[in-house]
Amino acid sequence: MGLPHLISIVGAGPGDPELLTVKALRRLQDADVILYDALIGDEMLKLAKPGTVKVYVGKLNNDGQNQVERQDGIHQLFLHWAAKDKKVVRLKTGDPMILGRGAEEIRFCKTNNLNYEVIPGVTAAVAGSSLFSVPLTERGKNNMLLFYTCRKDNDCFPQLEPLVSVLQTGSPVVLYMGLHHLSELSGKLLENGISGKIPVQILCKISQPGQSSYSTVLENVDKFLAEKRPCTPSLVIVGENAVRI
Repeated sequence: MGLPHLISIVGAGPGDPELLTVKALRRLQDADVILYDALIGDEMLKLAKPGTVKVYVGKLNNDGQNQVERQDGIHQLFLHWAAKDKKVVRLKTGDPMILGRGAEEIRFCKTNNLNYEVIPGVTAAVAGSSLFSVPLTERGKNNMLLFYTCRKDNDCFPQLEPLVSVLQTGSPVVLYMGLHHLSELSGKLLENGISGKIPVQILCKISQPGQSSYSTVLENVDKFLAEKRPCTPSLVIVGENAVRI
């Protein structure tokens, strides 16, 4: 049996506090401790009750942290606050199970007999699609969708072949953490036969103050990035039908 405490692994959505689920809001308002990610804004943290302990446990690109040590530290905080019988909210950007470390945190809770729950959040792809009117699926056009983390593994893009295959069907690919390597990935896609005219949407600060979007095509990505310098965090949607309505 789990302990009386509760660890809530909560998806915070893309940034706008009004996009929290009702359940997530309730857990925030009832929390004794909030362990929050880098992109969680002050307005969301203000939803907590007075006296709630707020601990930053996030990461940013190239911030110098050892990510294994960082995650181990989060797990140890679970144990620490659970032993004090506190209600903990692990507040994660987007959805806990989409390109995050939600699975690792769930496994740790199960291994250590911690009482936990997972609350879904609106992931950036879904929020960006709706807020900027870029349909990810549409009858007669897009029959599937691929989420892809635009990070390199041993100086290569992993699973490049299925990425190319999805784009060749006309269906979109959503690139998370995609801006840093977008120029290089675009070159690889062109080398693998993807049309240079395929649309590219760059969505910045989705649902947050200062949100913006840019449109270009694959063959112009290098020039576009040099001229516009989109801000982060950004999400990139690539696809034949990835165009704004």
